[in-house]
Amino acid sequence: MMQGRDDPTWPDTARIPNRAELLDPRTQFVADRDVYLGQGSRDIGRRIADDHVELFVAGDLVGSLQLEFTQHQPDFIALHDVGTSASLRLLTAMTGAAGARVQRLSVRKQGQGVPLAVLQFVEVPLADGSPVRVYSTDISADGALRAQLARVLLGNSRLGVLMVGELPARALGAQLAPLQEAIAKGPWTNRDLLLVPLGSSSALATQGSQLARQNTVAVQVTPQAAQPKDVWNFIGGAWNRVHDKPGAARALPTDMHRAVPKPRVPTPEADTQPMGLPTAAPEPAPSSSPPRMPAPVQAPNPMPVPGATRWQAYADRCAVIKGAVACCVFDTHSKLPLAMAGGPPSAERLAQQGTALLDAMNEASRALGLGPARSESTVSTQAHHLLLRPVPGHPGVAVHLVIQASTGNLTLARMQLERIEAPR
Repeated sequence: MMQGRDDPTWPDTARIPNRAELLDPRTQFVADRDVYLGQGSRDIGRRIADDHVELFVAGDLVGSLQLEFTQHQPDFIALHDVGTSASLRLLTAMTGAAGARVQRLSVRKQGQGVPLAVLQFVEVPLADGSPVRVYSTDISADGALRAQLARVLLGNSRLGVLMVGELPARALGAQLAPLQEAIAKGPWTNRDLLLVPLGSSSALATQGSQLARQNTVAVQVTPQAAQPKDVWNFIGGAWNRVHDKPGAARALPTDMHRAVPKPRVPTPEADTQPMGLPTAAPEPAPSSSPPRMPAPVQAPNPMPVPGATRWQAYADRCAVIKGAVACCVFDTHSKLPLAMAGGPPSAERLAQQGTALLDAMNEASRALGLGPARSESTVSTQAHHLLLRPVPGHPGVAVHLVIQASTGNLTLARMQLERIEAPR
């Protein structure tokens, strides 16, 4: 990369270059694109944005992803839900504390636009500064592939974390049976499993002991975790006990609010100087008519700054609504997501389908001769409610909220969404 002027190896200036040399500067090339993007060689995928990594596969999705993990052998943590949907909420809580965003790994075939699968993760820097990814096995993919991809993540992780909901002993055994079969069948390089109960842990202790006896994997059951910070505290402690001592080079921070660093603020390329004020016009010659009072000068409206609005905090507040499983703030013109909380579905699908639903409502209203429809729309299925609403004060921006019908109420959710203040 180009050397900075504060680099001690920067040579002293011996003479003033001429104009021809200034117009023909020497360029230094970076040998490795990953170094330029700040991405380690063992990471999976190629980074294309601050919160987006892309991986192209040529053949079978599950086999290709397993091959990537075998070749690169990255150190990462896998979060797996058993009878609950808390892994993505933990990632959202970790990024929300830092004002960052949950990152995503899109796996697609060459030449195809729609991803075959979208994996969500956060990066947590270790004590030596190297990042370790924390993946959620709650993957946006076809139903038949989700379980296989989840087993690939768990089987190749350095630490597998099972977040277990309130389940009776018989149901818990049925949920853990495929995991026991996957460990016995292989390939399974993971040797440490952490079981974190979100409810009662009485049945989980028995199942954990049975899982450890039948396999070569070390299984540890933690006390009940009431909050996301408790879950991360257990994860950090287990990582440090197994892989490094606390305070050493590979130690993991156990404070959830400090686990994910804040996003970097880009520095300006050059300082800007204010423009000079226009010179005052010459005063007119005195006349007999009385002088006119100058019209009051109105202050100009501030110009909007693209990208200045922080939508993640707004999406996080919307995701707190009872029954909400996913919330996406998106641009209705470009169909691109601006912020995401929870999920699945993925942010891309919520943005695209939300725009399509709004367009369909407007087309249907015009076809019936009723004029343009309201930009707010609701769709109810047997299991979920979809709530679409424009964000007040931000033309072209809408929010797409997915509510679980069994735990949420559509009317109350709409009222709560209207009361959430949009960012200024």
